[in-house]
Amino acid sequence: MDNQLHQALLAEMQRRFTKSSEMVNALSDILLIEKGAVYRRLRQEVPFTFDEISLIAKSLMISLDNLIGIEGPKSIPFQMHLPDFIFPEDSDYHILHTYLDFLRSINRSENSEVAIASNALPYDLAFKFPDLIQLYLFKWNFHYNSDNVIPFHDIAIYPEMKSIMTEYTMEMKKFCKVCYIFDNRLFRLFVDDIHYFNKIRLIEKEDIRKLKEIFFLMLDYLEKLAVTGHFEETGNPVNLYISDIDITTSYTYLESENIHFSMVKTFILSSINSTNENTFERMKKWIHSLIKISALITLTNEKQRVLYFENQRKIVNEL
Repeated sequence: MDNQLHQALLAEMQRRFTKSSEMVNALSDILLIEKGAVYRRLRQEVPFTFDEISLIAKSLMISLDNLIGIEGPKSIPFQMHLPDFIFPEDSDYHILHTYLDFLRSINRSENSEVAIASNALPYDLAFKFPDLIQLYLFKWNFHYNSDNVIPFHDIAIYPEMKSIMTEYTMEMKKFCKVCYIFDNRLFRLFVDDIHYFNKIRLIEKEDIRKLKEIFFLMLDYLEKLAVTGHFEETGNPVNLYISDIDITTSYTYLESENIHFSMVKTFILSSINSTNENTFERMKKWIHSLIKISALITLTNEKQRVLYFENQRKIVNEL
């Protein structure tokens, strides 16, 4: 590995770890080598092999394209992982556990922040309820495995998958600053989808009654967030905004002192991700521009908050 790439990789790893000892411990675990061997590589006495570089990049979610700089100023590389959520294998679990570890590396920072602008209920909130995990998996399977469509009632959640998704929703609540910008159609998309799936006999009436109850519980939970201004699970503050314009998809940025990360939702349960600094700044600017034309309903705007949740409950009541 040439010296320029080594310096770029080292600089990126130093951004991820506030202490060199933490970086050495992490590299030792990733590469399965002794700490002395890690120090020799960091001092360039022994070069990183290509396989080692790949392992580091995969485990720390580092874009090699960004490090090498092979893209032009108008072309930005993204990463996308596509784990199987219905019939997961070890490699799928590894992807999800790696992402959980990545979240923990950000949210433990005293200045950690996450902001999400979404036209549908973000799954980090939805996964609080197992029945909504089942619904998301059902929708994902319907589109992703169209040759093997499984009715909602028959969707099984593997215990480890359920555990990962439950951990995920908890880790998102551990960020020191959390912001959600909701579309006015937040539950409209759910209701329209469920009506369609009922017509083609993939969701039965009994399932709809159950989901309707869960949606009302979800709305109660969201309204309580808006009234109290914090997560009951962690006590961390949260702000909820209602957008005055349509939001086309789900946009997210996560940041700490050392890590800047941006995401655009794809395929219901996946996203395209970037650690590119310019992409992060654009994503943050985009989301903040939405905040400017959105109404804050956390600890304020009581009338608008009440009307919003009343309208969402009317939509759910159509089921």
